[in-house]
Order: sequence, then structure tokens, then C-alpha cells
Amino acid sequence: MKEGRSRSIRQGRNLPEVRADNLSVVIEALQKLQPIARSALAEATGLTAATITHMVNELEAFDLLVEVPSNERNVGRRPTLLSFNRKRGQLIGLEISRTRILAIRSDFSGQILARHEEPFQPTAQVAEGLAAVSGVIRRLIDPSLPLLGIGVGVPGPVNSTQGTVIEPPNFGGWRNVPLTALLRERFGVPCWLDDDAKAAAYGERWFGAGRHEETLLYISLRSGVGSGLIVGDRVYRGAHELAGEIGHTTIHVDGPLCECGNRGCLETLVSVPAIMQEARRLGVEAHSPAELHRRAVSGDLVAGNIKDRVYLYLGAALVNAVNHYDPAVIVLGGQLVRSWPDLIGTVAQRVKGRSFGYLSKDIRIVESALDSDAAALGAVAIARHNILQNPAAALQATEVQAVRAAEVQGSGTVKHLHT
Repeated sequence: MKEGRSRSIRQGRNLPEVRADNLSVVIEALQKLQPIARSALAEATGLTAATITHMVNELEAFDLLVEVPSNERNVGRRPTLLSFNRKRGQLIGLEISRTRILAIRSDFSGQILARHEEPFQPTAQVAEGLAAVSGVIRRLIDPSLPLLGIGVGVPGPVNSTQGTVIEPPNFGGWRNVPLTALLRERFGVPCWLDDDAKAAAYGERWFGAGRHEETLLYISLRSGVGSGLIVGDRVYRGAHELAGEIGHTTIHVDGPLCECGNRGCLETLVSVPAIMQEARRLGVEAHSPAELHRRAVSGDLVAGNIKDRVYLYLGAALVNAVNHYDPAVIVLGGQLVRSWPDLIGTVAQRVKGRSFGYLSKDIRIVESALDSDAAALGAVAIARHNILQNPAAALQATEVQAVRAAEVQGSGTVKHLHT
């Protein structure tokens, strides 16, 4: 091979990698199908009964799975079903936005146990923001249960592998903040980070409108236009974690200048600030998208035209998304969706009228089932998924954390009891 040239060569897999792949298959099947019998799990995954037994025994050894009796009343002994152990411990999922911190505490199955929300305004003093985030986590933790992990969704861009907040626009100057490392140091448990829209997509996939779909596009319409693309049950990131960023696709080539440096991005045309700026420019007296909608419904032609223009741009962007990604379902969420009750129906009609004929029959465009909880619940799902992928490493950290927490009980750190 000539010097200076490199080629991407697909690598073979050694035995540990094959094992990791099989474990991922089993985990994803459990997340979709539990409670499920071992024989049914083997049939669903195509793995041998021996492989299933080995994988299940490993998860049971960490108390992540429990066996429960089936409700079937067949003759003979009732089969036992595998289910996530809800009593194993608690998970914390956070959404840190430009206006609030939302935290959800769940059991290991993902069932919400508690929820806390408070205002937040990021400043250049990252220590202040970290203190606020830590305070929310401490208020939410149940000291009688082990804390297993923390998931976080924040405005992008982020480096999810390193757990770093890179430099979100209008986020108080946060730049290259190693957020997961800082939280791990404070709470002694593994932490994971993702872009808030990608976290929301993950939440909708496992707990919301996309529970039965492997391919999903989630779009958030609020102060910005965020999005997350799920392909094969996993977040598709691309080479630089920018895949699926529909908010920065060009819709109007001579349009307004965007923060990203491009012109005419979807975000400059259909985000809430862009809509309200256009309303002010045209003299419409409305202080919120909901008020703009009410004026349009009452017969204000200018307000109605503003909405129609937004639907034109949004519909065009979604047609492009359908043709580029071919998702089974597009989930729309955020302030604009909640404020404009006719948004889903109008946009869906326009997209179906402009897509490939056979796609127009199948594509579903639906409202978020999780609403404002989507990103925080997605962060819970991310934490659970990562614990399941490597329980030995993740849960070893919680054992150490339990000891450390007991030692510093009087210092203001929450005590976690090992069970």
C-alpha cells in the first residue's frame, strides 16, 4: 500500500467481541419482550438455548433479572418468565436545558418513581451549574435504595463517548465540560451523556410513541429544532455525532443566517424564537405560539399566514427526512406541538401528499407520547442500557459508592444503602 493512503478494512471479530454482540442481542430482546420465557428468548434471538442460559445467568448473577411465574393456565407446570428486577436499585435521568433541570428517578424497569423540576439558567460559572444539577439529584435520590447510574441529556453538540459538553449555543459559555466525570466524582456511580434530542428519541423508542418500531426520527420544536435518529434500535450518530440534525438542513437557500454559519436552516424558520420574531415584524400582537394560534383561529389572516408558512417549511423538511432516512415513524414534540393542536394533522397530510406513493401509505407522523419527559426518560433508558451491556464494570462502581457514601454520610452527601 502506498504511503500516505489509508483504507478502511473491515475487521474480524474475536471471541470476546462475539460474546458482546450476543449479549447486546439478548439485552435488546429483553427490553422489547420482557417478561419472556427463556425458550421464547432463544427463538426470538436465534441463539442456542445454551447461549441464552449463559447470558441470562450472567445478568441474574447481578440481580438485574428475576424469574416470575407465567399467568398462563396450561396443564402442568407453569413456565417462568424473565423480567427486569424492579427492586435492584434506582436510576436517575436528567434533562438540562437552557431554562430548566428536569430529573426523573425510576426503578430498573424504567417505571417512574419520582420527578423533580426547577428553573435553570446556565452561566459561564460551570461550578454553579454543576452545584444546581447535583442539588436536584440529591433531592431526588431515595437513600434507602442503591443508586445504579445517572443519564443526562443536554443541548448539543456533545461527545457522548467522552461524556463532554462541547459548546452548546446560548448555554452560558459551557465549553468542553467533562460533565459525566464531574458527576461520577460527586456521586460515585457511572454516568452517561447524550444530546437532549437524541436522548428524547431514545425515550420515545423504549417508553413512548416508538415502542414497537426499530427506526424512528424524533424532532423537538421549541427554542431550537433538535432531532434524534434511531436505526435498528440504536441512536445513529454518523462520523461526528451530527447525523439526523434536521434543524440544520437548508430549507431556504437565501434565508436568515443561522448560528451554525449556514443560511436558511430549518431552525431559523420554524423554531419558536424565529416564529415569534416574524410575528413581531409583521405587527401581530402575540407573546407566545399558543396566543398566535388563537389569533389565527379567530380569523387573523397574518397570524394564519405565519402558521401556513411554518407548515410549508416543516413539511418540506419532513419530506426530505422521509426520503433520506425512511423512518417507520416520525415523532414530533416540544412547545410548538403543544401550542398548535392542528400541527400534527396538517403536517402529516402535507408530507404524505409529497412523499413516494408507497411511503405515503406507511409513514406515521405522531405526537410525542412522553411530552416534556422524553429526554429525561431517554436518559434513564441510556443508563439502563449501558448497565446491562457491562454489569460487572457498572455495578462494581455502585459497590464502591455505597461504601464511600456511608463514610461521608454527615457531609451532605446522600447515603446509599447496599442491598
